[in-house]
Amino acid sequence: MRESAWRELMLERGPVGRWRSALGTAAALVGEEVVFAADGTGLLRSYSALFGEDEPLAFRWRMEGRAQVRVLLVGPQEEGEEDDEGLVVTMEFRRHDSDTGATTVLAEPGRDAFWPATYPLEPVAEPPGGA
Repeated sequence: MRESAWRELMLERGPVGRWRSALGTAAALVGEEVVFAADGTGLLRSYSALFGEDEPLAFRWRMEGRAQVRVLLVGPQEEGEEDDEGLVVTMEFRRHDSDTGATTVLAEPGRDAFWPATYPLEPVAEPPGGA
């Protein structure tokens, strides 16, 4: 699938697939990996060579409209409490330069990162069938 067609599909249907911090060679030492599953579940893993992997953060997600994804944290809740509101995050694809060259990344407009990662994200693997 052409990269521009793939980006358009992600903005319409959501960022299904596996993503990692776009840090060039530094990604071997520190960063995040975010998985957006097609069933609306997700998982964020943060890691560093010094401290290992943090406790994974589970979330649910759904598209609210073009380039708008609603993210709902999943975790220990007080009895009877449910987070149904979550946070709406705007997605954009843009060019990002690192020590390994330029790449297209997923980020929020006006920010250097994409929720909840510290850095913009680059795709590691497209979902089967391109979405």
